[in-house]
Amino acid sequence: MAATSETATYRNELVSRLRSTTEDLQWAVRGLAATTQQYRPSGEEWSLHEHLAHLRDMEQEVYLPLLRWATVPDMLDPRDYSRREWHEQRYRAEEPLAAVVDDIGRIRDEELAIFREMNDITWTKYRADTRWGPLTCQWIAELMYRHVLDHLQCVMALRQDVNLAALQPPPIVVGGYIGGQDRP
Repeated sequence: MAATSETATYRNELVSRLRSTTEDLQWAVRGLAATTQQYRPSGEEWSLHEHLAHLRDMEQEVYLPLLRWATVPDMLDPRDYSRREWHEQRYRAEEPLAAVVDDIGRIRDEELAIFREMNDITWTKYRADTRWGPLTCQWIAELMYRHVLDHLQCVMALRQDVNLAALQPPPIVVGGYIGGQDRP
């Protein structure tokens, strides 16, 4: 029986964590009302829907193509990415959140299959011939993990805001409203 390398062990653990974060995203948004999906704490901050749509776009437009480029000979270097261009040109607020989450799961499954099939040499192969800067497949996986954790944290913060607001008791009015009339 062959021993598993430390590199392979780390790769397997990171792939497992990436799978878990995908399941965490699915859990975090299950059953949310459309108003909750679009809730923004302020005009400058993103809604839960925007966080997940951006995450899906990054997986589709950057991480998966970058992973393919790093593992398949003669693949094209992925194009540059702009959050502003995504938001202005590709973001669709009316798109059902379930479709966004399904896409994330489908893309992640493809990424994880690529990671599972690679060996230690491919995982750690240093590439400097890209406009993305020096990278390895390990670096791509760690970047993907960090990015999904960042957005999962934002999704959970938005859920907290909405859940707390729903439980806030109405204001107490002593002696009725000014003018003697009850508010509707």
